[in-house]
Amino acid sequence: MDSLLQHVSRDVPSIWAGDPTPPPYTTPSLTANLICRVLFSILANLVCLVPLRLLYRNGELAAALFILNIEVQNLRTVVNSLLWRNDDLQSWWPGYGLCDIDPYVHNLSIGLYSTCLLAIMRNLALQVGNLRANPLTRRERRRRNLVQALIVFPQPLLQVAWTYPLTQQRYYIGTLIGCSWLNAPTWPFIVFVILPPALISLATAGYAILIYIRFRQVTKTTQSALSGNRLAQSRSQRARRRLYLMVISILTPFLPIVLALAVLNIILVHPLQPFDFHAIHNHGPGDIPWNAVVYLPSTNISWAYMNICYIPIVTAVPIFVFFGMTKDAMNCYRVVLLSVGLGKLFPRLHEEYNPDSRAMASSSNGGSSNFTTSSRYVPALFIPPVDPNRNKRHTCANKTNSQILQRQHSLHPAIRNLNPSPAPHGHHSPHPQQRRPCPAP
Repeated sequence: MDSLLQHVSRDVPSIWAGDPTPPPYTTPSLTANLICRVLFSILANLVCLVPLRLLYRNGELAAALFILNIEVQNLRTVVNSLLWRNDDLQSWWPGYGLCDIDPYVHNLSIGLYSTCLLAIMRNLALQVGNLRANPLTRRERRRRNLVQALIVFPQPLLQVAWTYPLTQQRYYIGTLIGCSWLNAPTWPFIVFVILPPALISLATAGYAILIYIRFRQVTKTTQSALSGNRLAQSRSQRARRRLYLMVISILTPFLPIVLALAVLNIILVHPLQPFDFHAIHNHGPGDIPWNAVVYLPSTNISWAYMNICYIPIVTAVPIFVFFGMTKDAMNCYRVVLLSVGLGKLFPRLHEEYNPDSRAMASSSNGGSSNFTTSSRYVPALFIPPVDPNRNKRHTCANKTNSQILQRQHSLHPAIRNLNPSPAPHGHHSPHPQQRRPCPAP
């Protein structure tokens, strides 16, 4: 590597770069890559703002932190791509300050990506396996967030702590990729940076499978109770479809990509060298000084390393599917689109989004037609006997529906409406809270 680099005369610290690239300093593929990564990063961040806001308001620490981490990674992609967008090395900014901090942000983001997913899937597995009627108390929410913090932060902070001891060179700067961290090929890099995300991804996949198994058990238990309610069936099908997609997203492509990157990094660092802090930070005669900044044109960057930034961009898709397609999120998107004047082009934006409207309309029409049909052929002089327990049964049903509705609001947004309350019938009172409690059996 040293033979391919030459010293570029600039202010201290020194800058090393390869042979100057002749003009033109960009290619059509490089320009297309620049446009795509900047445009898609901005779109991904805009799409994730609504789920981030809703999850933060709901107190979902791990999920909100995961989305915030994706936003930071996409912002890094935009900044690095625009600052170093071509191969004109002579015009590059050396990145003083920004690239000194970037390796710590990069390693923290890598750690948070895997640990936040683990905390999210663990929380969903607990909620599916232990459905409750009442929302969490303040003490329970505080305890849940504390447990999630203990899952999320230790491993990323450990990676940050090992960043400086393992830094082989101050930093590299490459075309489009911008600031880049060069690690020393030693055993701490394998133990504390490479292996933890792979092991955490295996645990995350285990929780994903457990979620789907538990949800199937819940579905079998409540299938008979929901069979006569179109609204409840519609909500249950949406929850099943969302959880199925979540499990598929964890098993493929998240798990294979993380394991493949771990294997690739282990292969690249071989042969391993003994960890020697002094040798890592004090290079010998004839080597590039540790404090030097190294420039890399696009021709010296592998395809995989050049395009690894698309992983956070693609992650915005499942974030939108799982957290951005709820009723509250879709209405937030609708309000934003109306505020920019798209209501004139799309008049349906003025209508509130309600995924249950079709099922509610079907249930309402069906209920009214049945009621009309049954009363049409009853003789006018025939008065059916009054059932003394009729009001009690209706009161019990309304109380049960209210409990299910409370339990629904206590669930994670990704699995809310697992057991939705049935649609109220026309003869139910609009004020169930004023009724007397159910009599004891």
